[in-house]
Amino acid sequence: MNKKIWIAIGVASLVLLMAGVSIYRQAFAKGPEVKVVNPAKEEIADEIMIPGTVVLEEEQKVYASPEKGKLAEILVKEGETVKKGDVLAKYDASALNLELERVKLQAESGYLRINQLDKKIKDVREKESELSKQIGKKAAKEQTEAEVDQLDAEKRLANIDLRQVLLQQKDAESRLKDLEIKSLIDGVVLQVNEENPADPAAAVKPVIHIGNLDAKGATGYLSEFDSMKVKEGQKVKLHSDVLPDEEWNGVVEEIAVFPEETQAQALVETTAAQYPIKVKVSGMDMKPGFQLIMEIETERKEALTVPAEAVLTDKDTVYVFIVKEGKSHKQEIETGIAFGSKMEVISGLIEEDQVIANPSDNLKDGMEVSVK
Repeated sequence: MNKKIWIAIGVASLVLLMAGVSIYRQAFAKGPEVKVVNPAKEEIADEIMIPGTVVLEEEQKVYASPEKGKLAEILVKEGETVKKGDVLAKYDASALNLELERVKLQAESGYLRINQLDKKIKDVREKESELSKQIGKKAAKEQTEAEVDQLDAEKRLANIDLRQVLLQQKDAESRLKDLEIKSLIDGVVLQVNEENPADPAAAVKPVIHIGNLDAKGATGYLSEFDSMKVKEGQKVKLHSDVLPDEEWNGVVEEIAVFPEETQAQALVETTAAQYPIKVKVSGMDMKPGFQLIMEIETERKEALTVPAEAVLTDKDTVYVFIVKEGKSHKQEIETGIAFGSKMEVISGLIEEDQVIANPSDNLKDGMEVSVK
């Protein structure tokens, strides 16, 4: 009896073992489960990210000009609002006023000299008229002609001298106007520096700094490669670590034709060139000098895309796995722009393909897979 029991137990165990093996084989044959997506056409944008700095769109810096003399008076204070054309400061005009007065006296003397010569010529002509009654016109003219020619020559020279003096007067008056420093913009006085403004050593510091606080922009630098892609008028998004929840919109306003040359670049010829860029921004409430991150949209288009995590690389090969007839197949592709979590596919896929969205490290070409 016991023998029969053990035989029954052995048979039951063998049946269970074979059933387990069968289930395992079926599960193994089924292959790993994978999630698939179809390549989709959607609008994507290519962006370049560079650091930037907040700057004033409109500002005026007035530096000392030693050749104009010493600043006699600064007429504005820090924080004061000014209008375009307002006089900000005046240079000492005492020496130039003396020069102008001297030139005016010379001009007055020139006019007197010409008037005297005109009177002498008139007197000689009257004398000639009287003589003509006595000795005839021809003889009278011959007698006074030399004197008249002499006076005419003197008058021409006097006119030349007067014109030269009048030019000197005009130049002095123009230079006198230049001694007034006027505002070129509407704005606020940001800085006034009255410490030895006429000293050449202090010329690196502006005597007066004016800016329009309502007109702010941003500046940055482009690499040689990026400068070929960025164009004026392209859209820009700006962010700041100081205000992480804020975002500002702008447009590329200007790209420098020539790179900015720093002292380091001048010493090292192989240093990559950096091209200054200027961005016009609307509604940005940030102080000049604050640091920004600028995202420049260089291209927007409709393209075929797949999840970026589906794209794999092996040396110089870029590929994805697609599912065909229950098996994974390695498919080489050509990629373009990376946009967020998506990757542009230029060639190698069509919209009907089933691309494995989450390929594991163990996934191989030709492996049987099960689609979720």
